[in-house]
Amino acid sequence: MTVRAAAFDLGDTLVEYEGVPLSWEDHYPEALGLLANYLGRPLTPTQIDHASSALRRHNTRVHPREKEITFAVVLRDLQNSLELPGNLDLAGCARAFFDIFRQRLRRFPDAVPTLAALRQQGKRIGICTDVPYGMPSELVREDVAAAGLGDTFDELVTSVEAGFRKPSPVGLRRLAEKLECSPHEMFYVGNERKDVEAAKAFGCAAILLDRAAHRHAWGQDRTIASLKELGGIL
Repeated sequence: MTVRAAAFDLGDTLVEYEGVPLSWEDHYPEALGLLANYLGRPLTPTQIDHASSALRRHNTRVHPREKEITFAVVLRDLQNSLELPGNLDLAGCARAFFDIFRQRLRRFPDAVPTLAALRQQGKRIGICTDVPYGMPSELVREDVAAAGLGDTFDELVTSVEAGFRKPSPVGLRRLAEKLECSPHEMFYVGNERKDVEAAKAFGCAAILLDRAAHRHAWGQDRTIASLKELGGIL
């Protein structure tokens, strides 16, 4: 069947958080400090420790989960840990908390040329991405635009919108509906095992992006070292 749509993971596939480890734990104090500054409430070392413990409970690199949560859930736990008042501005708190990570977002050099080439071939392009700590989807869309990818894709679905994280295929199913294609008309490119498993569970082709040549064998249909190799596959 003809490939009508190309779908991509976001983090470490099209973009990277430069210098930020996958678990983000080392940056908890900094992120909590930005949140505290936004709220005008200085934090004690003990409060930071308690809040960091709360964040670790939602850290999917430490505690994997398939059902997604929202940032409202994370903020509620932080409120309890930091003894913050109720009725907080959710959007403002999210912008403050995630700011340290968003500043480090960079796109990979092969992203724009590849997506542009796929568009020239008439492919619909989508992004399906898990988000950390229930990060609001509007911030993800802002970051994608700020990274210079805003005009390169047609649809984006986050794990918060889907309600599930990969390897659940729910996000890919919703993305395919938006792209108006069947599983067999789409391929999905990602850099992790869960990306491959989500694609296979959904029924579309799974392409593993292996920039560091780890040579993982997770059941993917193809392995590429650069996004530019997609042109040769098609």
